[in-house]
Amino acid sequence: MNILRKFIRRFGKKQKHASSATEPLMHRVYLFDELLARAGRDFFASKRILEIGPKDGLDSKRFASLQPDELVMIDLPEKRATVDKWLGEISCRHQYIENNLMYMPSEDILSLGRFDLIWCTGVLYHNAEQLRLLRKLYRLLKKDGYLVLESATLRLSKKLVDKPYVEIHYPQTYRNTGTITHLPSASAIKAWLQMVGFQEIIDSACYEKENKDLIGQRYACIARKSNEDDADFYYGKSGLNPVYKFGDSV
Repeated sequence: MNILRKFIRRFGKKQKHASSATEPLMHRVYLFDELLARAGRDFFASKRILEIGPKDGLDSKRFASLQPDELVMIDLPEKRATVDKWLGEISCRHQYIENNLMYMPSEDILSLGRFDLIWCTGVLYHNAEQLRLLRKLYRLLKKDGYLVLESATLRLSKKLVDKPYVEIHYPQTYRNTGTITHLPSASAIKAWLQMVGFQEIIDSACYEKENKDLIGQRYACIARKSNEDDADFYYGKSGLNPVYKFGDSV
């Protein structure tokens, strides 16, 4: 009888949790809500938004509801079939670019202009050049603009999780994904954000309501670009070199 009660309690909790979710990845909903609570919903009206890797388009539709001046979405050619299912439902002025931001020619990057919000969730850890990606995003932001970032993190022992370490998976990629070669800790991601120029970085609590199993497995934050360029640099001790800012190498 006790075993039956335990089973019913566990089963009931799972059913309640499942029914409360309206999307497969509810942490994205809470991350969006956190952004609006911090910046204010009206902040994004008539502004420009860049979304890297829109995937299922659910975040894209949320951005459209903010009535931006323009929503620009960038994703890989292999995502076209998925994107075609929802792209026609985007109600605001928008542009869809089929490319890899890291490999776009400099003139195409320049033609993008700059943005008041950049949303980059579930993308960073699929890129081997993570510092350079963050620097590109920083430079695409306007002053006072926001970067919303979310990523899987390293899966080593708890002693290492709180340190700024990066777990390398090569030549065998993580879980044979073909894309995940670097899994950074949350501390490593925050260090990179500071290196490329972000001074205001707020940790997100988006996993705490419905995705607690992801705590310690993923990291999300909201970063604000406080000034035009606060990036740090190296090879600067002698004062004899040009300024080599982190992430700007070509």
